[in-house]
Amino acid sequence: MSGADDDERFVEVGGNRLHIAVDGQADEPWLTLLNSLAADMRMWEPQVGPLGKAFRLLRIDARGHGRSSAVKPAASVDDLAADVAAVWDALGIERSHVVGLSLGGMTGFGLALNHAGRMDRLVAADCRADAPPFFVEIWDKRQQMLRDKGIAAVAEGTLPIWFSEATRKERPETVEAARKMIVGTSEAGYMGASRALQKLDYKRRFSEIRCPTLFLVGALDGPHPAEMRSMAALVPGAAFVELADAAHISNLEEPERFTETVLRFLRA
Repeated sequence: MSGADDDERFVEVGGNRLHIAVDGQADEPWLTLLNSLAADMRMWEPQVGPLGKAFRLLRIDARGHGRSSAVKPAASVDDLAADVAAVWDALGIERSHVVGLSLGGMTGFGLALNHAGRMDRLVAADCRADAPPFFVEIWDKRQQMLRDKGIAAVAEGTLPIWFSEATRKERPETVEAARKMIVGTSEAGYMGASRALQKLDYKRRFSEIRCPTLFLVGALDGPHPAEMRSMAALVPGAAFVELADAAHISNLEEPERFTETVLRFLRA
């Protein structure tokens, strides 16, 4: 990429080695991309090129995901947000935009609430911010599946949620790439992050969020469109956008519309 100073390395944070990648334009504002549970920084590959023309990009594999270790699994989403802030410290980043999907979006809420002075704009995609009983039960079942049958079985149960039926039929290469990310997630990373999700409690604090925020969701993402619309109403001045043909991993199902929507919001 012209004008880029691409870099991939590890940062030591709290006993873990976090895998990071830096791309894009050296003199542009920082934009941090945060992955979903059971994915890693590779999920952002469709966005790296177009977003990297306008921003300095930082991607971080969450604890136990991709090439990041989980010697100390996250006890809460606050821990994952603190990891991001520690990476910012290591790189000398004072402020950054944040785009996060699912677990990454929830981590973005933690940054907006607990590290507010370092946030520019937040895009939270396909996520929620609390843990009602049905949500806790979902993760209990997936954790049991992981213990009984392993990460491959988790992948088989996850892919129909991540992608619409049309995508699963017509774009097998996208689905297979996602499968590889899921099975590459460590058991400690999956268990730690999913248990952290069972303690989510950010929604009650949404009136405290002061950074401009966009809630972005796939229209086919189960209960998330309605939930995210309700969350957007709680954040002062927040915007809400649905992507018509996407399920949970909306940046991979509708990469062009996702990227265009993010760019429009970040440039506003």
